[in-house]
Amino acid sequence: MGRTWEEGHTSALDAGPPRAWWLPALRQGTAQRGAPRGTGSYDSLTWRLEADTGAPATAREISLAVLREWNMARFASNVELVASELVTNALRHGPNPGPCGIADAPLVQLSLLRRGGELVCAVRDANDRLPVRREPDFMLETGRGLHLVSCFATSWGVVPTVPVGKFVWALFS
Repeated sequence: MGRTWEEGHTSALDAGPPRAWWLPALRQGTAQRGAPRGTGSYDSLTWRLEADTGAPATAREISLAVLREWNMARFASNVELVASELVTNALRHGPNPGPCGIADAPLVQLSLLRRGGELVCAVRDANDRLPVRREPDFMLETGRGLHLVSCFATSWGVVPTVPVGKFVWALFS
């Protein structure tokens, strides 16, 4: 199945905001220290999270510790909420159906990248299906995650990764 981005969100998939310095690193499937030529330097840290109900809490704890270390605590409450939502979405929607419809072991990867005063929180899963933000139905228990991400982050988007999966990222500036 081809990858598409629905409902006019083409810029989030294709290019991101102007000067989206984090996209080249995320396209490779993992954020790595150092930057591609011409993009300037940045710092990045990446963790593989256990695919269990404690993963969102672990993502919040890791994010808070890194933000303190990087002197970016001003983003703490927003990043904690967004990291938790993105990890929850990765756990819920991320397992890639394998042969005969049996899901592969879930991949959940949390990456934090910073350059100057900007921070990117990105969560990877192994499913090629791209997320779709929908208007929340407050009578349902689910469906508000990406709405919350868009409210608390400066911008957000998705980038397909090699060889499979995607990173859903959120920028804080």
